[in-house]
Amino acid sequence: QQREGTCKVRRDHKEDGSNLGKWLSAQRISKKKETLDHKYQKQLEELGVVWNVLENQWEEMFALLVQFQQREGTCKVRRDHKEDGSNLGKWLSAQRISKKKETLDHKYQKQLEE
Repeated sequence: QQREGTCKVRRDHKEDGSNLGKWLSAQRISKKKETLDHKYQKQLEELGVVWNVLENQWEEMFALLVQFQQREGTCKVRRDHKEDGSNLGKWLSAQRISKKKETLDHKYQKQLEE
């Protein structure tokens, strides 16, 4: 975290020969199962560990959409548009497809419609 400035660790990331990504994934699973010691959970949270990676990624992309909308005055994003290095257009297209298929989480759909 100190070196990278984030606790976003790919599952296959190794640090000093140890599989840090796999270990962190195991901690997330333990927390979800409510078997992670609260002391360890607190330490990880103080480092900035994100427990729900997919939800965090969705929220980050949504924040980029808000940024785009505030700057451009619209949410009409070209499919190939990148915002701050992230493929916002592709992400938004995937959200629209999920909505049509009725597979988009209701919470996310509500956020997009506001």
